[in-house]
Amino acid sequence: MRHSATPGLLSCLVLSAVLLAPYPAARASSIAVAEGDTLEQLAIRHGVSLEALIRINGIKDPTLLQVGQILTLPGKPTAELAPPPPPGSSGDASAALLLSPAERRDRAELELRELSGQARWKWFNTTAVDWAGWKLHPGGVRITLVKASAADLGVRGSAASAVAVQCESLRQTWRINGQWQPWETPLPGSVPQRIVLDLCSNTLDGPAVPVPPAP
Repeated sequence: MRHSATPGLLSCLVLSAVLLAPYPAARASSIAVAEGDTLEQLAIRHGVSLEALIRINGIKDPTLLQVGQILTLPGKPTAELAPPPPPGSSGDASAALLLSPAERRDRAELELRELSGQARWKWFNTTAVDWAGWKLHPGGVRITLVKASAADLGVRGSAASAVAVQCESLRQTWRINGQWQPWETPLPGSVPQRIVLDLCSNTLDGPAVPVPPAP
């Protein structure tokens, strides 16, 4: 003969199940920097934007992290805030179709260099330059990949995927949406000028000196 559980027993069983059920892990709002950590690695590890991580913590020089330093993590955008992909396509695929072949190539090469550990980032404010990726091309032009920041280069400049420098003239240009922009002499103290001077001081016989403006 089967006996049904009493209402009191059922209540106890339900309460026990609730108390013993594992709670979902809460996402940490802050992290401590460990030895060997970089801002880029931390952003990837915690699934947040590198630029947002730098901005929310007021970091002026991303290379000067201290072991034990506490960083605040920016909130992750929710799926509801992201626009839905077009019907019949994935968001990544549809976004990739908007990129030029040259920009897709730059991004693919950048991802490969990061995954293989070949990229060596040098920071200029919040703009990162792959300092180990410089390649010499005809005419004394050196080219490498970048992760540009709107705070340093403006909205249009933030779309740059590569930078080119000509040390003999101390000029530079960006590749934006697969197209090289006109050559320019960077403004004094700007991020482009710092990139040019840092690179050309190591490639010219003497220190790189900015070209004075035309009278």
